[in-house]
Amino acid sequence: RRDYNLHPEGEFHKRPDQKWAPGERANIVKRDDNLHPEGDFQKRTDQNWAPGERANIVKRGDNLHPEGDFQKRPDQIWAPGERANIVKRGDNLQPEGEFQKRPDQIWAPGDRANI
Repeated sequence: RRDYNLHPEGEFHKRPDQKWAPGERANIVKRDDNLHPEGDFQKRTDQNWAPGERANIVKRGDNLHPEGDFQKRPDQIWAPGERANIVKRGDNLQPEGEFQKRPDQIWAPGDRANI
């Protein structure tokens, strides 16, 4: 790495350290008034809740009557749908040679380190 001739001279200017202090405010002045209540205040009377009164229901008659019998859907019993028979096609793929198998192993507990 090469040396260079750029070096800071003098001191760096820093922000002066300041401590928080509340702002200066004028004192609160509360003036007296000449308003005084005369007599007693009226209060709402205590009332128990009761449901509101409703008008009676009026059902008006009409001249609409069905003529004849209604057609209903015939009752049906569930039955499974008809399905085509399953056709399994043969293939010409046969394995050649022997497959490699994993050698049979007997389980044995592992070795533990001495503590």
